[in-house]
Amino acid sequence: MIILPVFIGHNILVHSGKEFQRVNIQPQMVGHYLGEFALTRKKVKHTGPGVGATRSSKFMPLK
Repeated sequence: MIILPVFIGHNILVHSGKEFQRVNIQPQMVGHYLGEFALTRKKVKHTGPGVGATRSSKFMPLK
């Protein structure tokens, strides 16, 4: 749904596919879609090798 000037100042819950996220409508958001403000992806956190990793990928260089 496109954000209209009537929505300014309201709090709206937008579904991100998993949960609802609260969005406070501000004047610079007018004309955009509500879905643009509900993030659907999380930031990727890379850690060490996991279960099933090959021996070559388990090698961690020492510095």
